[in-house]
Amino acid sequence: MSELTNEMRVLVAEDESGARDLITAVFDVGGWSPPVTARNGVEALERLGENRYDILLTDLNMPRLGGEELVRRALSTDPDLTVIVLSGNGTIPKAVDLLHRGVFDFLPKPFSIDQLLSSLDRAKDHVLHLAEHRGLKQVLDVLLKALESKDPYCTGHSQRVAQFAVALGKKLGMNRNELEFLGYAALMHDIGKIGVREEILTKEGSLSELEFAEIKVHPSISRDILAPVTFLRPCLDAVLHHHERWQGGGYPDGISGEAIPLEARIIGVVDAYDAMTSHRSYRRALPPEEALRRIKAGAGTQFDPTVAEAFLDHYAEITVESEEELSS
Repeated sequence: MSELTNEMRVLVAEDESGARDLITAVFDVGGWSPPVTARNGVEALERLGENRYDILLTDLNMPRLGGEELVRRALSTDPDLTVIVLSGNGTIPKAVDLLHRGVFDFLPKPFSIDQLLSSLDRAKDHVLHLAEHRGLKQVLDVLLKALESKDPYCTGHSQRVAQFAVALGKKLGMNRNELEFLGYAALMHDIGKIGVREEILTKEGSLSELEFAEIKVHPSISRDILAPVTFLRPCLDAVLHHHERWQGGGYPDGISGEAIPLEARIIGVVDAYDAMTSHRSYRRALPPEEALRRIKAGAGTQFDPTVAEAFLDHYAEITVESEEELSS
């Protein structure tokens, strides 16, 4: 059995002593370390306040504080907590609703030893996946700080573009998995500027043809920086093509229309908006109203008209939601 299984910290909230003993025995059979147990939701919250846990396994029907409220409070405190819900016949609709609110898995009672161990193994993989994401995010933060130290005008730009892109993606009906990779692509879309000379990035006047040609290489550099990271490969096309134009003539490949990945078209709109409303070495920030006017004027030529229209229609919601996320 993997050492990682023994390193998982698991809390079991179950009011029936027989069920708690059975679950603990199953952990032993599966080679897991014994879980910490709680007899109700109140005790479980106390345990969660005392230590950090990787997995919470909870019944729904418990005295003092039920599993539904426990899950709500636990996830609000630790969104990365992986939750498995044990559900009796009368609580299956509640369990299904909880899945939509962040619960990882649920097991209908009665369940077999194999079913519980299978759910725990999936939960373990999910915990490791989240840990990988946290480590990756730390590396990306370091890269972004390196870029911002080279070009102070980029400070905060990538984070804002990522927040705008995800908010716009939601309005366009993208699912959770698509939004996750859209967020990573938007966050790292400009990382290739690390490979562009600082005097070009911070030049106050207009760029020469040769200087602009160097700038145009940054999407390819961004892609090449991210390509070795297997997890980020679904982001590569969006990063590479975020400066393409709807009617063609963009870079690096000059593709047009729906040949441009949707994620790149989304990033293209929100990147342009944030760039226009931010100070740059060559100009002062434009008022939001002027930036929106330019996006409207560019719909169907520079920008995908559907994406541009969605941004314009939901501009207030997108920017407010993003500001709240960035300040939290």
